Amino acid sequence: MLKARNKKISLLLVLAMLMTMFVGVGTASAATTYNSLSAPLISTDSLVPQDLGVVSVDLTDVRALPSGGAWLTISLPKGCEYTASLTPEPTDNIGIGSLVQTATDVVEVMVYSNYTTGDRDGSIMFRFDDILVKSGSGDVTAKFLSNSTVLGQVNTAIIAKLGEGATTVMAKSVKTFGDSGGEMDTLIIAETAAGVFEAGETITVKLPKGFTWNDSNLIVPVIPGAWSLLGEVFQYTIDPENERIMEITIPDDYVAPTEAGRINIGSEGTGYFTIDVEDTAKLGDIYVTVESDMDAVAKTEVLVAKYGDYGVKVVEGTKEEVLAGRQEQEVGKFYIEEQIEGSLIAGRSMYFELPKGVKWQLDEQDDPVIEMESEEGTSITGVTFSVVANTSQRKLRVDFDFGAATFSSEAAKIVVKDMEVRVEPNFEGDIAVTVSGNAGAAGEAVIASVVKPITVKAENPTKVEIGAMNQKVGDILIVENVDGAILDETIMSDVYFDGYGPRIVIGLPNGVEFYSDPVVEVEEGDLDIDDVDYYDNALIINIDSSSTKKSTIRISDVYLTVDRTVPEGDVKAKFAGHEVENNEIVAAGCTAFVNWATEESVGDVVVATTITPKQGGHAKFVIGSNIYEIGAVPYVMDTVPYIKNSRSYVPMRYLAQMLGAEIVWSEADQTVTLTKEGETTVVLTIGSSTYTVNGESKTMDVAPEIVNDRSFLPARFVAEAFGAQVGWDEATQTVIIVR
Repeated sequence: MLKARNKKISLLLVLAMLMTMFVGVGTASAATTYNSLSAPLISTDSLVPQDLGVVSVDLTDVRALPSGGAWLTISLPKGCEYTASLTPEPTDNIGIGSLVQTATDVVEVMVYSNYTTGDRDGSIMFRFDDILVKSGSGDVTAKFLSNSTVLGQVNTAIIAKLGEGATTVMAKSVKTFGDSGGEMDTLIIAETAAGVFEAGETITVKLPKGFTWNDSNLIVPVIPGAWSLLGEVFQYTIDPENERIMEITIPDDYVAPTEAGRINIGSEGTGYFTIDVEDTAKLGDIYVTVESDMDAVAKTEVLVAKYGDYGVKVVEGTKEEVLAGRQEQEVGKFYIEEQIEGSLIAGRSMYFELPKGVKWQLDEQDDPVIEMESEEGTSITGVTFSVVANTSQRKLRVDFDFGAATFSSEAAKIVVKDMEVRVEPNFEGDIAVTVSGNAGAAGEAVIASVVKPITVKAENPTKVEIGAMNQKVGDILIVENVDGAILDETIMSDVYFDGYGPRIVIGLPNGVEFYSDPVVEVEEGDLDIDDVDYYDNALIINIDSSSTKKSTIRISDVYLTVDRTVPEGDVKAKFAGHEVENNEIVAAGCTAFVNWATEESVGDVVVATTITPKQGGHAKFVIGSNIYEIGAVPYVMDTVPYIKNSRSYVPMRYLAQMLGAEIVWSEADQTVTLTKEGETTVVLTIGSSTYTVNGESKTMDVAPEIVNDRSFLPARFVAEAFGAQVGWDEATQTVIIVR
């Protein structure tokens, strides 16, 4: 016998019917649900009938029942029999016709509608009394079959539970705690039939290694409820040499009542009691072992609590699909979960940060459109939000009041939902929100995936020469990835564009212009284009109405002029976002406003690649014109050739380009050196008629000169020094140079 502590603290034997302790889960049809109102703990008895549970068949609208009624066949599981007539209890809207027992375990009932006016709902309650339960284990489940889809053709409901022994052990709820120990909810040892607990016997309740009983609040419990409570004093002792073990003694004078009862191990009022944690305790589930010398009390292990580390984890919930370049888009939800109660630190903050290219959407009052709720849907009070400065609305500060009124004694689980974001036009991939801060929460959750509404591409990008005009490039395609991707709402609000509708703005890089107006047409789908505005380096497509079928716009007959200042490389046509606020796109002196606050583009596409003009061949310089040709390709100069003293002067840079020579200008010496590697070096001096070819001195009848900050050379002498032939067309005033 264990040595008792000097306390006569007792356990309450609560004698109560257990019919309302366990409630089963029913099934449902489209118009009817089957709900287990009670499912008592029972034991098998092949001689004595028992009262099992109650099932309610609830109809949302009794008028849906067939006019001739519907059959409902109610079958018991194997090992169970009806010993008395099953008595249905219908509401006023439902009538019961014939009731026939077709077998020892089958009853058939005719159900029809009595509806006249008023409430259309109806229900039938079935009490499964006087049922003989000869065998079985686990859940006792009744089956409901019908010839009508209104009642549901196949449904089930739990009407009782069979224990493996004559007692059932359970924790009222499973708690979680950390190193400092914590509360466990009421531990129940319940008889499945009267008379299991015997006078003078003991029940041993043992905690796992690393945990010990703390009897400071282990007193006679009073559990509130609807049951009739009967107090019987059961003493308990805790082994002082092994405080994991509690022994409950049933008094010698105990007289068993006629109804099944239960022992509740808990504290007065709440039913909770504490256990202490030792260094040897292991993280994870905590199981209590209950055993006794009584034959009817089977050895049982039951989960009563979880022992874990303090911490908060971020758990993904749902993931929505959103579009790039759109605002006011709702994203999915995520969870913030305490591992154990108290992991979230009171009075501190969390931060929700979005990736670059995504912003939290704000309403008219500049408050985040975000709702914080507990998992059960109860709003959490004391939550304040603020956008962190200098984060481009990507980072949100969330302050919580983690007071006693905020969360229960359970580990908290917060669902974050109903959030809206705005997405930059060029963003692609998943949107992951990063949770951080000093409240203890840290992690990441994907809340949305982003799809670009349109794809832009070019067919057969070509090479274009720097400085050349009227060069054809490939067609440009704008392809919708979703219906209605190109918006048709009126999004222009600036006074300078009052009355303008939505548009697609395509800009060219500096130094590149449209030589002529391209052709714009809808190739596929039903997108409706209003008109097209052309500027030197921009094309604006005005939209009349959006598509109901994914559409494709083709831009063809695209000819470009490339200024000589453009470097070698890709020529990209850039598509501005069509949801922009106060973002200006300047084209040929015209400022276009679009409805998205971003400098990012919806996309860009390479339409051509610039190359240095071909050298050699033949060239033409027209006196007084800034247009010259190399190999029949026109180019533009920033000055014009002229005639002086019967000699043609051409700009040094463009002549050298045609001859394939490199130029070096010496400001100090006022000399121009033209070199073609491995062939010729020509040095000319501004204002001097003397020049050298590969070091040999020669004389011209004119001298090079500077006009408007440009060096001009006598075409004939320079060209012939490099082995070219020079011709003159008097009629067209053209210098022709052939290599």
